[in-house]
Amino acid sequence: MIKRLLNLALKNPVSALILSGILIRIFIISLYQHITIFPDSEGYIELADLLANNQLSGYNGQRSPGYPLLLVLAGNSLSLTVLLQFILGIFSCILVYRNVLLLKFSPEKSFFIALFLNSILHVLFYETAILTESLTFFVITLIFYIYLKYFFENCSLKMMFLLSFLFGFLVLIKPFYFFLPFLFYAFSVLKGFTLRRIINKRIVILIFPLMCFFGWSYVNKINTGYFVPTTFYGINIAQNCVHFAEKTPDKYKTIRDIYVKHREIAKKENKDVSMSIWYAYDELIATTGLSFVDLSYQLNEFSKEAIRDNPKEYCYQVLVSWADFWKVDMYWNYRDFKVPYSNKFFIGIWYIQSTVLQFLKIAFILLIPVQLYNFLRNRKITHELVITLIILCTSILQAIVTYGTNARFSYPFEFLMVLVVFLYFEKKKFKIKAG
Repeated sequence: MIKRLLNLALKNPVSALILSGILIRIFIISLYQHITIFPDSEGYIELADLLANNQLSGYNGQRSPGYPLLLVLAGNSLSLTVLLQFILGIFSCILVYRNVLLLKFSPEKSFFIALFLNSILHVLFYETAILTESLTFFVITLIFYIYLKYFFENCSLKMMFLLSFLFGFLVLIKPFYFFLPFLFYAFSVLKGFTLRRIINKRIVILIFPLMCFFGWSYVNKINTGYFVPTTFYGINIAQNCVHFAEKTPDKYKTIRDIYVKHREIAKKENKDVSMSIWYAYDELIATTGLSFVDLSYQLNEFSKEAIRDNPKEYCYQVLVSWADFWKVDMYWNYRDFKVPYSNKFFIGIWYIQSTVLQFLKIAFILLIPVQLYNFLRNRKITHELVITLIILCTSILQAIVTYGTNARFSYPFEFLMVLVVFLYFEKKKFKIKAG
């Protein structure tokens, strides 16, 4: 019976992935029966309400509109938003399958890899949360599908404009990803480099990201007086100063002392030290009398001096943040399962899955120098090299700009890490057989 079902699935892989995706999500939601709300969620919900009512005037600029637009599409219903995220998750699974096929895996192996990646619990529980990760994962998966299929060999202006639109939307979801289209374009220049390739038709992929980044920054300039894609920028960079905040000039005495105080409290209470600036937030607002926007600006100035005066400490902190990028994390409310003891069942599965995924991410890190060595030896820009360097650049840049919840930055790229690892061993196996 099992063999017959497996043969049927392999004959109709897309249908099988859709059906398995639907069944596993019904199973999880029947046990969880919960929409996960985190502190970040409130900002997205607030902006979605404003967008739905066309009332952006005076908005404090904390969030960019990409993810809130999904909430607006769901009529600002959190239940419908989760349903849309389930649908996006199933489409993402199909795109992963298509991506694996484009990397020259057999249809059978592509099916099992996609099924494995679609069944990892943190993928499914992100879809129950009001967070950007599921939407980001879908857009990045679609971007890499278009890249693998069209970017080098079948490049057309139509596809490049579509890619540009996706990059622009990705910037609206999370402005941090503004650098991504520039990396892709750099690879288009380097592949078969000549002076004439410095400007080529793939440059159109930069159009929408530039429009979205600077357009939303201008909206924030009108509303807040600061030309920034998000007014969280000062708080984000301040997180990277958490372990040397006391080493700042006396002109920042108020900010410095409150920050250090809450950091020490966090240590004593065994709380996440990286979030110390958030623990200090209420007291900072009350003591300084600043608005959120002005406090963020002051924290940015405070952080720039802290980093300039303590380069060694900052570099060490960046290294810590970079290491955290490669961790595996789960975003759920463990105690909120409606069916008793089902959380214990899931935590057991997650322990196994997270261990396997962590092993694969470590394997990917070990393959980074291998990919670089192969490039220096062969001078060939391969898909594996492009994927590896994009993920490496992402890991470094996120470490430079923020500290805390860094594993969330790596989540949308985890499937690519797994594919690079599998592809490496697939090619090794082929060489051994050929030899």
